[in-house]
Amino acid sequence: MKRSIFSLLLLVLIFSACTIKYVPVQTDGVTIADDFGVNRTKAYTFAAANEYWNKEPQELTNYFTTFYVSIQNRTRDELQVEVNDFGLIDQNGNQFDVITHDYIEKLLAPRQIDYLLINENKEELLDTEEFFNEQKAVMEEWRTAQNNLITYSFHFGNIMPGAKKSGYIFFPKLESENAECELRYDDRSIKFIRLDEKKKQEKE
Repeated sequence: MKRSIFSLLLLVLIFSACTIKYVPVQTDGVTIADDFGVNRTKAYTFAAANEYWNKEPQELTNYFTTFYVSIQNRTRDELQVEVNDFGLIDQNGNQFDVITHDYIEKLLAPRQIDYLLINENKEELLDTEEFFNEQKAVMEEWRTAQNNLITYSFHFGNIMPGAKKSGYIFFPKLESENAECELRYDDRSIKFIRLDEKKKQEKE
């Protein structure tokens, strides 16, 4: 039991050391609320925070920079939100486009899925019951991961009058030395700075 707790604490420490946190910057038109940058217009309210993905598939954070965004339609008409409405700009002005969860599924799908399909005669593919059970567990875990991506990712498309949509959007992982970035939606943007850089500036 002690060994399990130690291993868990070690994983938490490793995860904390390897991940980079960006926090929003208050600018004209952007307010800060609970680590979210909030931008309000007559048509919509756009809020975003750099939040880690902490669900299956766990390795997602190793490959992508993730933001949790919320868009509320403040009009009496439907609001159309498309994947191309978003962009992430790094400190050098490089633009990164949203990565869809369909692409993420293909990238992170376990290799076993390539050949471990529903097959009535499992003996043709599997030599032992133990191996079969291991692969079955992999499939079940991946189904959970797929369900999480569908459930918690931001869903593009129409937002009904007065309604809102929230969820994660994914970008290619920013370089570790990148100190700031800018998340753009429509003609609005929210600037973010790396947390350690912000603390450094506050000390100066």
